[in-house]
Amino acid sequence: MFCLDYALSFFFYGCVHAQARERGLAEDRLLAAPVPYALGATSGAFAALVLWPVDFVRQSAVGTPGRPVFAWSTIPFGALSFGLFLRPGGRDAPLGDRAARALGAAGAGLAAEL
Repeated sequence: MFCLDYALSFFFYGCVHAQARERGLAEDRLLAAPVPYALGATSGAFAALVLWPVDFVRQSAVGTPGRPVFAWSTIPFGALSFGLFLRPGGRDAPLGDRAARALGAAGAGLAAEL
């Protein structure tokens, strides 16, 4: 995954999460499984769709000249990285626990992407 894929996924997830909170959904309900997994996959798909026509980095690295490459791997990466990291009460967890969850979620997302 290239950096802009992740940045767009994170931005989209944050926007949807903020809109849901404004509409009255409780934080615990938004962070309960399977919501983070579904929103993560959706945000990955959104990032891949937005970048698809202009993804010259991926095109030059793995693509066929003149044919855009779709970033399929962004979808499972988003689902696992957001789904495994975000959970109810996670904001109040000790820093070591949050760091371990972040590394585990990123590792699982990387494994799914490969």
